[in-house]
Order: sequence, then structure tokens, then C-alpha cells
Amino acid sequence: MKKRILSLAAGAALASVLAVPASADVPITINGGIGQWYFDNDRNIDDTATPWVSLEYAFDDNWAAEIFYAEDETNTNGVDVDVSTWQLDMLYYGGSYIGGGNRVRPYLAFGGGEIDFEVDDTGVDSVETVLNAGAGIRYMLTPRFGARLEARLVHSLDESENDLLLSAGLNYYFGKVKEDTPPPPPAPVDSDGDGVTDDKDQCPGTPAGTRVDANGCPLPVERVASIKLKVNFDFDSSQVKEQYFNDIGELANFLKRFDDVDVQLEGHTDSVGPDDYNQKLSQRRADAVKDMLVNQYGISASRIKPVGYGESQPVATNDTKDGRAQNRRTMATLEVTYEE
Repeated sequence: MKKRILSLAAGAALASVLAVPASADVPITINGGIGQWYFDNDRNIDDTATPWVSLEYAFDDNWAAEIFYAEDETNTNGVDVDVSTWQLDMLYYGGSYIGGGNRVRPYLAFGGGEIDFEVDDTGVDSVETVLNAGAGIRYMLTPRFGARLEARLVHSLDESENDLLLSAGLNYYFGKVKEDTPPPPPAPVDSDGDGVTDDKDQCPGTPAGTRVDANGCPLPVERVASIKLKVNFDFDSSQVKEQYFNDIGELANFLKRFDDVDVQLEGHTDSVGPDDYNQKLSQRRADAVKDMLVNQYGISASRIKPVGYGESQPVATNDTKDGRAQNRRTMATLEVTYEE
């Protein structure tokens, strides 16, 4: 009769587990296997093998509760004895319990329950309250499927006898598992250190410190080019002296390099003479430098604007000979911002 009870219990346990939807991920493990009883000598009962089943419910990575049941038949003095036990235990696992974790997981077990000895054809049925403690190890073949070995000492509170149950079995875990994840892709490499990874760098090998765009190509560098021209004239003269020819040639080269830049030539005089005369003289001096740029260096006349300011913008005092010499001049200043 007890074997029928065991079959019904195992079937009910399995049905309850299989009834749980797979998507529910309930942390239940079903166990089953074969055990070996080593009974206390005082019982005078033959040691015997026994099938067993259990259900575990995991509370977290380490703690689980288990309902354990085992039943089989042995004999004493030629009389058959049905031996069954149920236990309600707590299991403490070393390593991660939920969803795979460690493949090898040792554990401790302790709890209590009953053991029942029913002698056939006699009506003798002894039910004892027991405590148990033991240890085992579980080896996970996959994140869900594994095997376990266990040794458990069962102590009878009623008879003060100690029985040993060794067991081996298989288990299947129905809860959520930690799926294997592929290794992270290698970190992108920036070989030239310009801040743009090699997979996006369209200009590899950029020198260190170079400012680059999103494609890793050098950004244009802004630079400034400038030039100043100052041509002094003799008193009451608009003739360009030979000593200034090279300076005017440098201005011409600048204008050729930056051919979209125009220039303004500013003519000036000292304060000697009437204002009207000095105005015309300053214009002739600006025109004289323009004529050299156009006729000798081929600069387009449309790019040059000569302007006479007369004596209105002195750069030195007109009270001295040297100061008046500095004021007799034609000047130009250019500054260009460009990209390289």
C-alpha cells in the first residue's frame, strides 16, 4: 500500500510542476533517485535500497526548502517491513542557486519529519518523529539539469536511534536561468590617438595633437598673413625712391598670393604749403605707388584704391625737419585670415 502512496505522491508532485506555465519561471526543482538505508543496529531491520522523490523551492541564491519522500520494503527475521519517510528540510547552498550560477554547488541540509515502519500481516505500524541533518553536492550538467549526491543522518526522537540515508539522484530546475551571453565585442581601437576609432577613421595616421573632424581628417588651420608698406618721399615730390622698390615688390607678391584681396594706398604730406596743394600732392604720391604695382608687377588696377589725405593725418610733429620727413609718405596695411 505504501508503494502506491509513493507513486501517487510522486505523480502529484510531477503534475503540479508541469502544470506551471514555462513563462512563470517558478524557482522549483524536482528531484528523484535511489537511496540506501543503513538502519541503527537496535532496530534489527535489514539495510535496504529505496527510491525517493523531492521538491525544492528556492528563496534566493542560497536558501531552498525541500519536501522529501522515500519508501521501500525490507524485512526483519523473514517478515516484510514497509519503510517510508517524509521530511521537510531547509537546504543551504554554497555558490549561486538561482539560474545556473556555479556548476558545482555543495549544500547543507537539516529538518524534520516522520519515519514509518509497517510490518506486513501483523498490524504493527510504528510512526516516529525524526530530525535529520546532512550534506550533499549538486553538479549542474546544464543550467537546468543536474545530479546530486547526499548523506543524511536521521535521528528518531521517539526511539533515540540514528539511521543513515545515502542517496543519489537527478534534478531538473524549472525557474529562471541566467542565459549564456556572448562575450562583449572588443573595444574600438584608435591607433593614431586622434579621438576617432579606426572603424570610422577615414584619415589614419594623423599626427598627434592634430584637430580632426568626425571622420578623423584634419580640420583646416586658420592662419593670419599681414604686410605693411611705408614709402617716404622727398619734399614736394611724388617720385618713388629706389630704396622702396623691394618693399613695393613684396606687397605685389602678397597681392598675387591672395588674389581676392584689394588694397588701399594712403598718400600723406607734411603741413608745409596750402591744404589744397597738399591734398593733390598726397594723391599723386598714392597714385605713384599704384602705377608701380600695375605697370611693373601686373597687379590689376581694379584691386588698388589710391586715396590722398593731404596733411590731415600726421604720424609725427611737423615742427621739426625729421617729423615732416616722416609725414611725407604713402602707406598700406593688409591682413588676411586663411586656412591650411
